[in-house]
Amino acid sequence: MDKLNRREIAHLLGVYAPYRVKDMVIDSEQEVLTVLLEEHSSKVRGIFSSPIKKSTDNKISWHHSKTGRFSTVIEIAASASIFSRSRTLNPPAFLGAQDSNYTSQLQQTILLAASKKLDAETISALTGVDRQLIAQIIGDADNAQQDQQAQNLLPLETDPVWRAIIKHEISFKTNLAPLKFLIARLELTYANNKQDPSVIQDSVATLRQFFIKYRSQLKSEYAQVGVNLQAPAAEVKAKKSNKRISLNAEHPIWNNILTGNIDLLSKNTGLNLYITQLKSLYRKGDNSDHDKHQIAKELLFYLKKNMAKLKPELQSISRIVNQMGEVSTQQSIPGEDSPVWTRLLDGQFNIESQQMAFKLLLVKARSNENTSEAVAQIRQYFSRNSRMLENELRQIEQQLAIAS
Repeated sequence: MDKLNRREIAHLLGVYAPYRVKDMVIDSEQEVLTVLLEEHSSKVRGIFSSPIKKSTDNKISWHHSKTGRFSTVIEIAASASIFSRSRTLNPPAFLGAQDSNYTSQLQQTILLAASKKLDAETISALTGVDRQLIAQIIGDADNAQQDQQAQNLLPLETDPVWRAIIKHEISFKTNLAPLKFLIARLELTYANNKQDPSVIQDSVATLRQFFIKYRSQLKSEYAQVGVNLQAPAAEVKAKKSNKRISLNAEHPIWNNILTGNIDLLSKNTGLNLYITQLKSLYRKGDNSDHDKHQIAKELLFYLKKNMAKLKPELQSISRIVNQMGEVSTQQSIPGEDSPVWTRLLDGQFNIESQQMAFKLLLVKARSNENTSEAVAQIRQYFSRNSRMLENELRQIEQQLAIAS
């Protein structure tokens, strides 16, 4: 590192004109490389032009991707041109935003890794970047995305709801003290300047910006202006489906893996070799059920012991188990040719249900003169909502048992 000159460092970091490396400071003990950049103007001074003044602006610095084993910090004198509109639309990768402490390149690297479902600890091990900084970058990106979503969901500044709040024309309640003070101040400003339309417009912009900035603290307030910040039902369902699944050695997933019906497609060499070894033992013709159960227990124990290294494989197993559960539920629904459906439509038996949608569908199906179409509608409803209709499915199974 000591032998590298400024041109080589500029090449490594991807620094290009009008920026150039002015100096470097190496802290060998802490393994930190600080690169000082400057913005070089290509304009030629005229004879009568005033001398160029040295910048007295404060310096700004960003964490950058590591250079070898050295953590890299890029530093430059902050100026208006660095954060001008033309620069921020297409910012250099070796610089960062005005209000951040990391470069665009480091941000992109971390977010790309996070998009691959890697956690902060794994990303830190791969990139050498401090875990707290990684968590900050990911958190900032999430907040920016949520702010943008909130901004898109909120009523526009032209919406009359904002004026109604400021003019105290509607009942608006909040327990957040800063918002109470803000609304009181805006109300007073409006009361003293009713003839000036620009005052109410500025007040609306101020109030709306407050809603965007403090989104996380204003769930009930958002609801009062017509925005629901609760997660969509699909997201809630997805989160519920991501719950950890506790498996025992009796689960059929292990038989499917050890017989070769399911391949985990693991990139872990140790696991692949171990499964190959267990497969040869499992397939022996003289194995009893007890022997196979013991082999499944050994595989389960190995996975638990190496859980930290086998997250992708465990996630794959979890998805397969969920799919197996869904398939078994689907298989429990009688086919369209089953007489149980016509008996249900004819009213020969009733299903006790708390699902209003199912009750309405059943009434509609019973009034349908096309029996085949009515049966198809009911069965499709059961297929789409099998988890929600477990109690109703049990009653159908009881009717099938009685009929048999």
